[in-house]
Amino acid sequence: MNSSARNVLFLLFLLIPLFAAADDQQKVYKLLNKVTAMAADPSGRRSVSLAMSQCLSVTRPELVQRRQAMNLNYGDLFLAYQLVKTDRKIDDIAAKTKMGKTVWQAADEEHADWQKIVTEAKKLNSKVDTNLIGHFTNKKAEDERDRVDGYDPSLDTVAADRNVSTKEIENAEQRYTFLRDHSGAVSNASLDTFTEKATRRPDPIPGGGAGTSVTAPPKK
Repeated sequence: MNSSARNVLFLLFLLIPLFAAADDQQKVYKLLNKVTAMAADPSGRRSVSLAMSQCLSVTRPELVQRRQAMNLNYGDLFLAYQLVKTDRKIDDIAAKTKMGKTVWQAADEEHADWQKIVTEAKKLNSKVDTNLIGHFTNKKAEDERDRVDGYDPSLDTVAADRNVSTKEIENAEQRYTFLRDHSGAVSNASLDTFTEKATRRPDPIPGGGAGTSVTAPPKK
């Protein structure tokens, strides 16, 4: 093997982990945008907040407080918490966002373990589905859980919630409908607001909104 061939192989050896990390980062981005889109609807938001609380062992009121203090949608908030699972504090990430950085930029600076976060993001989405099925099959139990947790989805909103594309919202609607129709229960039509909300969604906020993804991970 000549020196040129060895150099090429060495370069490939160095680049393959980078390509794999970039691929995992995109997987995380798509998985967390699914969560953000599902939280566009009050019923979906209930399920997302509960799933986040269960996965992170953080109370729902604390999640609401963090979201509003940092103006983060649920997907970005989940990523922020993944960055502080060791000795760091969520306040450290909050400080970075106050300096104008996105959570995704902070994740790059922290050398996030994207492969591990892919696994956690999949668990989160699975929890969301489980909670949605619970919503369709036992609404009274869900209302009681909200009461005990001190959670009100109507108060759990931030401007960054609109930083998700129209296509992702449509996919969330389909996911919501599929779970409703296969939950084994006849859901009260007044609770299924996704389709109605989609037809009268508010105008995008300045600097973001339907059709945009302002917190997209930086390209390598």
